[in-house]
Amino acid sequence: MQVAKQISVRMKAKNLSILTLEREAGLKTHAVRNILRGKSKRPKADILQAVSDVLGCTIKDLLQNQEIFQEEDFSESKNELLNESYAYPDLYMDTVQFVNEILKQKGEKITVKQAFTCFEEIYLHSSQKDPSKVDKEFGEWWIDLVMG
Repeated sequence: MQVAKQISVRMKAKNLSILTLEREAGLKTHAVRNILRGKSKRPKADILQAVSDVLGCTIKDLLQNQEIFQEEDFSESKNELLNESYAYPDLYMDTVQFVNEILKQKGEKITVKQAFTCFEEIYLHSSQKDPSKVDKEFGEWWIDLVMG
């Protein structure tokens, strides 16, 4: 299931739907969906190569058992978090500043949608871990995924 988690997180970082990933990778409908749902437990190398090409990573990245950050690690769902009161405005401002600094350091340009995804994911993750500060390790990891 590690492959499914890697694909899912990387899709989210790139704002890709399952259908879009399948289309851009030139795969049959449900090829990625079957991996994500656990129906395809041992996907073929050509499918993984096509997926990794679109996601901007290697097959090895998809197969790694490295720790990946996901909001499922926390007890509250993303929708619940988004519907809570806006309790940490300083954390949000720090998150925006952090993302801008990292992008400037790396000399990278991303879309507005990608920037908003970074702000949202890093803010929500940090607010669950420690609302007094931005989780920089997670933030750098997430931004690297987005830029992939």
